[in-house]
Amino acid sequence: MTAMTTLPFSVDGWTVDDLPDEGTRLYELVDSALLVSPPPRLEHDDAASALYDLLSPLLPPALRVGLHRGMYFDRRNYRSPDVSVFSRAAARAKGRIEAPDVVLAVEVVSPSSVSTDRVAKPAQYAAAGIARYWRLELDPLLLVVHELMEGTYREAARFDDEVVVEHPVPLRFALTQLLD
Repeated sequence: MTAMTTLPFSVDGWTVDDLPDEGTRLYELVDSALLVSPPPRLEHDDAASALYDLLSPLLPPALRVGLHRGMYFDRRNYRSPDVSVFSRAAARAKGRIEAPDVVLAVEVVSPSSVSTDRVAKPAQYAAAGIARYWRLELDPLLLVVHELMEGTYREAARFDDEVVVEHPVPLRFALTQLLD
């Protein structure tokens, strides 16, 4: 069975108001251009869910972890990181997650998202001031940790076995745990 959603079209492009409900993670906006991604592979979802499960119990009450939660930059730009850590109070007060409230964005690289996850999203996330960006490569298995420095992400660490990070919380795990 095929499902189809019809979105209104405007010569000026789409805005966040035109997108389907928040729960849909296959839609993103970049400068009012609508991006639709294919459903991710099972290992992609497993890795994102496992990372969510690792982070969730460790976060202080002021922070919350989200899995495939949409993040607003402005009316013309909307992204859905695979995993994000954000200010609980700011999200509640605004009724949505806004990019400046995010302290960590994580993308799991899929065959259909290589350029987006390695180039486009880091540039957009850095411009929004998100302090940390993690890119999880699945083939070969690798976690690349970036930190924001002077408005640009710099590679802070690269893990292909045991991961040890201090931010947003101290965390240690075997990278293979994300695919078990």
